[in-house]
Amino acid sequence: MIETTATFDHLEWLPEPNRKPIPAVPAAAKVFGPALVFAITSGKGGVGKTNVTGNLAAALALKNRRVMVIDADLGLANLDLLLGVRPTYTLADFFAGAAPLDEIIVANRHGILLLPGASGVPEITSLRRDQKLALLTELDALTHDLDIALVDTGSGISDAVTYFTAAAQEIVVVVTPEPASMTDAYALVKVLASAHGQKRFWILANNVSGEAEARRLFDALSRTALCFLNAALDYLGWIPRDPRLTRAVARSRMVVEDAADAPSAQAFVAVAQRLMQTAAGGVAVKSNLQFFLRRMLAGERGGR
Repeated sequence: MIETTATFDHLEWLPEPNRKPIPAVPAAAKVFGPALVFAITSGKGGVGKTNVTGNLAAALALKNRRVMVIDADLGLANLDLLLGVRPTYTLADFFAGAAPLDEIIVANRHGILLLPGASGVPEITSLRRDQKLALLTELDALTHDLDIALVDTGSGISDAVTYFTAAAQEIVVVVTPEPASMTDAYALVKVLASAHGQKRFWILANNVSGEAEARRLFDALSRTALCFLNAALDYLGWIPRDPRLTRAVARSRMVVEDAADAPSAQAFVAVAQRLMQTAAGGVAVKSNLQFFLRRMLAGERGGR
């Protein structure tokens, strides 16, 4: 594991105010901005996806990266609890026209930005096309001053999950050793590959006994996806089963913050390092496809 002695004490970056009205639907929707956007997703709920997102954000902040976390688990958002913030507004207010994104975003005490989703608001779990395009347009403007954005999606294969996942440049699928988690992860990859043209996925094994088990999970998924879906799966890393992580979760805390020397905290730092290396390499793999999709959206709107 990568060791670190860094603390959050010297993290100085916070966003400058950048108020803008909610934009009209654009002629062509741009899929996020220069910051590399990772969608953290899963086929099954309860695999620790939100905890993974929060801890990766904390590990990236330790490396002085400018990070935004987008809580895209629409209707059941809870990243604010993990990050220790109390948002005044949520995405429900954005879609209602009550607040632009720059007024919704809040920073926690370590400088991690959060775009909070809503909890208990079923109306935003199924977005209209104009709402999707308006959200992507404002996100594009706001992500210019970031290094990395992490999108905590819902689980499963709903429209909201596949929308946020396909909009990101990189897709991280969180799996655990449970058979149901593996089966549902494959189903998610299948839908994203066949219906949304996604062909590259990162696999993160969570709550495993060690790297050997993580590799077995990855190999099983990778062989099946390559054979039946023509999709490429890349191994991102693994997070060990760790009682200190369990205690942190029970307290709605991040283990990277509470116990930096814990095996799970060190694992999150190692995975964050891999994300940083990917971000440094650019997004050329998917840029042509995303340009094609933007042109399709523009043509669809012009033809109506």
